[in-house]
Amino acid sequence: MSLSRIFIDSDLEVNESIQLPVSAAHYVKNVLRLKNNQQIILFNNNHSAEYHANIEIQGKHIFARLISKTISRLDSPLKTTLLQALGKPDHIDFIIQKATELGISQIYLFNSQRTQTHLKSTRLEKKLEHWKGIMISACEQCGRNTIPTLSFKSSFQTCLEACENSNKILLDFDGKPISKLSEEFVPDLSFSMLTGPEGGLTTDEIQQAKNANFKSCTLGPRILRMETAAISILNIVQHYYGDMR
Repeated sequence: MSLSRIFIDSDLEVNESIQLPVSAAHYVKNVLRLKNNQQIILFNNNHSAEYHANIEIQGKHIFARLISKTISRLDSPLKTTLLQALGKPDHIDFIIQKATELGISQIYLFNSQRTQTHLKSTRLEKKLEHWKGIMISACEQCGRNTIPTLSFKSSFQTCLEACENSNKILLDFDGKPISKLSEEFVPDLSFSMLTGPEGGLTTDEIQQAKNANFKSCTLGPRILRMETAAISILNIVQHYYGDMR
């Protein structure tokens, strides 16, 4: 039976005992219902390191004594970036969760011309914290020890400029299948994938992307939902060039 994994945003060292934060302590006590000396795994975004720990319950407080450190290399060796136009909140949450499970390295979110509800600066910090929580939960579940980076770009052009020196893919009905584009990709470079909101990118945005050397790629004859398209292109890239076989 696999051990439950918990992200801790602090330094971790073998043989030390740390008090679990309130949310983690609640999870251990009320969800996992662990008892003294039962084990969990802790990780702290420190590359491939994870720590086995024994639970110690002291009254209302729960501690974890770190007993060993291991190296787990479940992060994809392929560096990938998803440039995702904002859409409906539940769709964005889904994309962030599944992209994390599939090994995404970083995600850039932006307001596109067809984004129905633009994200405003007054809500940015709260939304970024919410999305980071989704990534952490996904990493706890799938075994990754490195939390992907996520940022919101103030403009579409800024988003395009943030992924220089990579193989650039634009999802476009008029594009080529990825198998036809393979000869145009540069070996050993990372991949940047641009996907639109519900309704797709506008003609102007598509042209902007092409001007920035994004290569048009189609995923087939069927019209895919925003979240299906984003996850599909990441899955295909990981299959051909990453660690999904």
